[in-house]
Amino acid sequence: MESSIEKGLKDSGLGNREVTPFMRIRVVGLSYKTRGEKPKEGIVTIWNPTQKQRQELVEGEAYAIAGLIPLGSDSDVLHLQTRGSTTKWLPLSSNAKQQFKPFFSSRKSIPLSSLSDIPLSNEFDIAAFVVHVGEVYTSNQQKKQWVFVTDGSIMMDKLLAICFCSPLIDHDSFPPINYNLTGSTVGFCNLIKKEKDHTNHVWVADANENSTYYLKFDSQHCSHLQNAASSVTRWASKSSLIMDKLKEKVFDIIGDCKA
Repeated sequence: MESSIEKGLKDSGLGNREVTPFMRIRVVGLSYKTRGEKPKEGIVTIWNPTQKQRQELVEGEAYAIAGLIPLGSDSDVLHLQTRGSTTKWLPLSSNAKQQFKPFFSSRKSIPLSSLSDIPLSNEFDIAAFVVHVGEVYTSNQQKKQWVFVTDGSIMMDKLLAICFCSPLIDHDSFPPINYNLTGSTVGFCNLIKKEKDHTNHVWVADANENSTYYLKFDSQHCSHLQNAASSVTRWASKSSLIMDKLKEKVFDIIGDCKA
């Protein structure tokens, strides 16, 4: 029976696939305090990262890196790659880091009331209440889904519309974000701020392959969202009328888009 099932899956193109694990890391070059150059940003893809790299590479740490291969650049971002076994990430000592300008700002939750302070195309993190999870659709070989959230921090322009986008692979049916998250408090990291929708008075952000979301906030990756998430949950539990109005607004926006 098992062999016949495996054969059927293979005949349908659903057999075992070889998958290469990788890590994608955003980095920034260090600038000496005595120089005025603008630091260059980069994205490093590590294919088959070692166990040590998985465990010991830490956000906010400075490293001397060897073995990177340039792939190209877009705007101000360099794209590099390497294999885990052929690259070395050596942490800089505290004395060595003193030579360079500050290069890291600790993550913090950005409420909707402060979103105007974030420059366009910059990343930000937010804890928010999910008002509506839209249907998945395809566009330009991409699978897209809009998610509308709020956080109770602002009286006007209360909604943030997040566009989740991922490559369309074999027409898989899994949505980028689960519909059951409607009515939940979720932590979003590495969202990209886009132009505001002034017609509908809605903030807009993109979620790409570097973006993640969390339902629990006890891990080191999202602990900075914990207090904000608790506040959002308390506010949402007392704001059912506001939620109903926001849902109506979302349905009006969706209806206008479909029309």
